[in-house]
Amino acid sequence: MDGSDPPAAASPSAAAAAGDDDDERAAAPAAQPERCEALAGAIAGVLGGALQEHEACAAATARSQGELAAAVDRLNGELDKLLENAPSPVIMQQATRICSIRKRVLALNMLLRSIQRRIDNIDRIVSTGVTSGIALLR
Repeated sequence: MDGSDPPAAASPSAAAAAGDDDDERAAAPAAQPERCEALAGAIAGVLGGALQEHEACAAATARSQGELAAAVDRLNGELDKLLENAPSPVIMQQATRICSIRKRVLALNMLLRSIQRRIDNIDRIVSTGVTSGIALLR
């Protein structure tokens, strides 16, 4: 026997044992769907709470995004109304006023720089003069 020979006839007790294995195998496919359903039920029980919480958060996020989009649209509409209702002379007056204030601030800044330069010059003269004055007193 080199392994390629057909198997020899088995004894009657071996045939009966093989028949029992066949019955179990035939019953096994019927039990597999029940096992799958039990496994699916266990997974659903474990993950069910987390999935429900996730779905609630996703629904809340969708509602929040809808509210945000509505608020942005409302604000955009209000801005359009304000721009339509604001006459351009009023806008021009405000722009002129802002330019005038800017010019006054720049002029004041130049005046303060000039004053600071004068103070620095006086300080330099006083500090060198004190040294010169001490020399003159001797």
